[in-house]
Amino acid sequence: MRTDEPPQSDPYRDRPTNEYTSDRDRSYSGDIARLNGHELVAIDEWLPGTEPTPYEIDLTDGYEYRTRYWRCRKCGQERNHRDEFTTPCDNPQPPTALEAGGYSIDDPRTRRALNEKLDVRFATVGPIYEVRSESGNTYKVDIEATTCTCPDFEQRQPDDGCKHLRRVDLEIRTGLVPAPDGTFSR
Repeated sequence: MRTDEPPQSDPYRDRPTNEYTSDRDRSYSGDIARLNGHELVAIDEWLPGTEPTPYEIDLTDGYEYRTRYWRCRKCGQERNHRDEFTTPCDNPQPPTALEAGGYSIDDPRTRRALNEKLDVRFATVGPIYEVRSESGNTYKVDIEATTCTCPDFEQRQPDDGCKHLRRVDLEIRTGLVPAPDGTFSR
């Protein structure tokens, strides 16, 4: 044995300790696929016994095996192969409050309606809401007539309304403030 050279490293000793775990202990990431409106998640499951095979002899000495099947997050259907999800999903996701209102996040007024500190108040049953803006001004929004007392709405009359009107509509759709009839949606 030579002392002038560094000792050979043991390839097993230099490996991180988590690589010594068995396949049984390894966590699988769970593949996700989208097909025909389904949001599919791969589920790996360990079953006792030997893996089914079309052959009469068993050459494995395993006492358990891994199997994979696919489940749709939306409708709960399960299939052995993801290609078996041929029909459209029965339970599609409902549209978001932005999609239901027809708003685009690319529109600057919608971005301001979401990002600025606006306090929406529902005082009495009816379509009138009060919105206090960051500047300290309070504006009256009529959700049914789609009007607002702010200068932006009075001067420009934007197609989808000003940021105050959009904010009231989004807060009604998400259930943060009640609808004009006094009920909450969700």
